[in-house]
Amino acid sequence: MKDTFSKFMNTKLKCGIFINKNLSHQDECNLLYNSKVALNIHDAYQRKLGLDTNERTFKSLGLNGLLVSDSISQLNNLFPEVPTSLDAQEIVNYIIEYVSYDYEKLRNIKEKNRSMIMQKHTYIKRVEELLKL
Repeated sequence: MKDTFSKFMNTKLKCGIFINKNLSHQDECNLLYNSKVALNIHDAYQRKLGLDTNERTFKSLGLNGLLVSDSISQLNNLFPEVPTSLDAQEIVNYIIEYVSYDYEKLRNIKEKNRSMIMQKHTYIKRVEELLKL
């Protein structure tokens, strides 16, 4: 997915990309919350197996509300409305499209996604589901 990052660096978008850098939990939350769109790139094993998605998926939708990600089967099952691709240029195009939306349209999408995360995908909800087993 290095190609994805280099595609972003060639756009005129302001990009904050952190690769193999440690961010505190608070810095990560602030970064996601204050970004127009969150980009999520999974680990290679997740792309290959497609059975799980990383925690960033849930944080991004819960804190930011807008997410573009590489394509993972489990992510597509959980969140079919999240634009995904394995093509770097297509990922860039999705983000450019999001950034071009007017404020009201962006706000509505973000609020819908945040609400959905809070209703269905919190740690408390996960524990409740496990206790039902």
